[in-house]
Amino acid sequence: MTKVSMITEHKIDGINASGNRAHWEIKALKRKGFLDIELIDDFDETKVSKLSNNLVHAQQHSGRFLENIPYIVDAHGLEYVYSAHMSYGYPFHSWRRWAFKAKSYHYKKLETKIFQNSKHIICAGENIYEKVKNIQNSTIVRNAVFPESYIPTNCKSLKIALVGPFLPGKLNYFGFDMIKFIVKKFQNIDFVFIGPADKYFRNGLKFKNTTFTGKVNNYIETLRTCSVLLAPYPDYAYYLGSKTKFVEAAACQMPIITTPVGNIDFQNDYVCIGKTKEDLVNQIYYLEDESVRLDLGKKLRNEIFKKYNAEIEIQKVIKLYDELTS
Repeated sequence: MTKVSMITEHKIDGINASGNRAHWEIKALKRKGFLDIELIDDFDETKVSKLSNNLVHAQQHSGRFLENIPYIVDAHGLEYVYSAHMSYGYPFHSWRRWAFKAKSYHYKKLETKIFQNSKHIICAGENIYEKVKNIQNSTIVRNAVFPESYIPTNCKSLKIALVGPFLPGKLNYFGFDMIKFIVKKFQNIDFVFIGPADKYFRNGLKFKNTTFTGKVNNYIETLRTCSVLLAPYPDYAYYLGSKTKFVEAAACQMPIITTPVGNIDFQNDYVCIGKTKEDLVNQIYYLEDESVRLDLGKKLRNEIFKKYNAEIEIQKVIKLYDELTS
């Protein structure tokens, strides 16, 4: 069998979700005994020569560097869709609106070219699959975890986690106004912000009931000190592909509160959805009952075992490798 090289433009231990996806896939492949694979992170055109005649598993847009090298593209999200929606977050005459429009047009051409030139598209969720299935052969491989590695939260009180990074341009940043409204509304509830945050974001949420951890080495342990995950996004902060933090929180048996946009590709009956900031407040009131939190948390954890289990999802990747390299 031809050796497989997995490439990502991001550092495997960085804060970018592209690196996170490559990390769990490599780990799952090795646990399944698929050892003839190498990971090349921080990838750019200077590293193309390292690929030799290997089949390449290219994360996101890293396939753009490849010519005459067979590759699978792993689509975590569609940048052209994200940029198009982001343009609606600015007034009609704002230069940012039209900058996002132009960015969307650019990525539409780039992503279509990457998909057409690939051997296969791995899609992180159903919404991506529906948009690319007519371009190239495609398979859904959801973001996943090893559920047995996650211990349910032991937090008995209502303590709310928000997971970053909270940095300009990142998806979490755009929920600032909603988050501030909620934090001020529930001054008796502790809110823990996990991950890097810039000065503006921290200073705007400097209240007695907020804690900023910065980047942590023991992320899951820190997450488990809370009982609920809150992840609100305005309608224009649109992204395809289920978010890793949703899967991780659910694996920790934590209820999730988000907006309809946040729940794309993680849709089930057990996530607490609020379209407006007032709706989100009502969802927090709903979760004040510990028995409700426990019931929802157990149902979400069961969903992870069935639909977001790395042991199951990685079998689809191995099947593709076998088909394309034998």
